[in-house]
Amino acid sequence: MKDDNWGAVIVAAGSGTRFGSRIPKQFVALAGKIVVDWSVDAFLSLGSVSELIVVTPPDEKDWKPWWKPPRGIRTAPGGPRRQDSVLAGLNALRRSSHVLIHDAARPLVTPALIERVMRGVFSAGAAVPVVPVRDTVKRVSDASSVLSTVPRKDLVLSQTPQGFRLEQLLGVLRSSGEVTDESAAMESAGMTVLAVRGDPMNIKLTDPEDLDLLRSLSGIDAESRTGIGLDFHPFREGIPLMLGGCRIEGGSGLDGHSDGDAVLHAVADALLSASRLGDIGVHFPPGDSEWENADSGVILKRVASMVRSRGWEVSQLDITVMADFPRISQLREMMMERIAGILGIPPERIWVKGTTTNTLGDIGRGRGLGCMVVAVISRVARQRAGE
Repeated sequence: MKDDNWGAVIVAAGSGTRFGSRIPKQFVALAGKIVVDWSVDAFLSLGSVSELIVVTPPDEKDWKPWWKPPRGIRTAPGGPRRQDSVLAGLNALRRSSHVLIHDAARPLVTPALIERVMRGVFSAGAAVPVVPVRDTVKRVSDASSVLSTVPRKDLVLSQTPQGFRLEQLLGVLRSSGEVTDESAAMESAGMTVLAVRGDPMNIKLTDPEDLDLLRSLSGIDAESRTGIGLDFHPFREGIPLMLGGCRIEGGSGLDGHSDGDAVLHAVADALLSASRLGDIGVHFPPGDSEWENADSGVILKRVASMVRSRGWEVSQLDITVMADFPRISQLREMMMERIAGILGIPPERIWVKGTTTNTLGDIGRGRGLGCMVVAVISRVARQRAGE
């Protein structure tokens, strides 16, 4: 194994539509680190892997806003099918005789598992890690009626990384039909693939709920903090209404030193409070000409950068707008998308709702608008010893 030149291809080209997030799942944060970087770090920890390619979505706008390749890591644009993406990564390798193919959506891969696969390739030419099927397996009809129980004695679940001789894998993939993994292509071509012991912790990120499970399995302890932000502005005729980063037609705007966006100001204050970094007045004083008529989205983006620089990740935002106008229920999705885009987080972490003061005060008389935000942030506290 030491005499072979090993390369690794991490496949991170999927769109993640099943994940339901604007950010592809391989580029979301897991315990303070981007999902794909967990795999990158595992492979880089092995001195026997001399080159590493990350296969990205073909359109740069689908990954560059969320992930920056670590120094020395090369990328290759993926294709419409899995084998097209894998071939793009294989063709980018320059000096490898053997290769490991890994799904970026399996962030908890360990160096020990990678080395088991490498030993399997050394002995049989191709290897795939597998774990036993522990539950009883049923075959069901389209109507969800149970047809039969499937014997599980010979059933296993395959994982990645899968390992191969590079030239052999290239030849098989170039002529294969559509396959779900590289082992399937080798099997169809009549090649022997060795099954090696997998890792039950090496689970795949598919649904948003899997993130919570991965956090629990990652061996990472996280600390969290909560902050509250409040902001109020009077209405003023003749200026546009900016709310939650969105321009709202049909009413007066909010008077303020910047564009008066009470929602973004309250979000910024909540994040600064939670991270113990002061408040919006300290960093963006109302007497500073730099922020006169400024876009509050720029202010919030700067706050987000300050918060991230301290290692914090925005976990949840709960936003309550207090006003008779506009109707927040009609603007909720648009505002969530806009705020998520500014902060670089999935919209699912944000909730926006509206309420009134039941005619009490100037807000109840339609003279102004208020917003309260509760922000929860988290960061890695320490890491437990791993395999």
